[in-house]
Amino acid sequence: MPYRTSNINSLEALMREQFIVRERLKSRQGLIRDKMHQIPGELAAAGANSFIPKILRGKVSDAALNGGKKLINWYFSPGDQPAKSLLSGGIKKGGGILNGVKTVFKMLRGK
Repeated sequence: MPYRTSNINSLEALMREQFIVRERLKSRQGLIRDKMHQIPGELAAAGANSFIPKILRGKVSDAALNGGKKLINWYFSPGDQPAKSLLSGGIKKGGGILNGVKTVFKMLRGK
């Protein structure tokens, strides 16, 4: 869908359009950031769901999976902290998925 620029005929109109576009981008970036923080919970739930036999699936297993998903999403959500990379975590904190994977590999190798 092409963006219509016929309504921009002055500097004020251009500045107004720039402001509107910037705010729209900030809003969409926030939505994408929230979705990115939900990915670990979705991956864990999908992995756990593949281990549950089809006979045992039902309301109880769905409730447990949803609870686990919410717990994992809560753990990975930044809350009121400044934005950080989901993969590497904060530099000072030393958390994140990549550092956790490194720790697990070190434990498996016995170092």
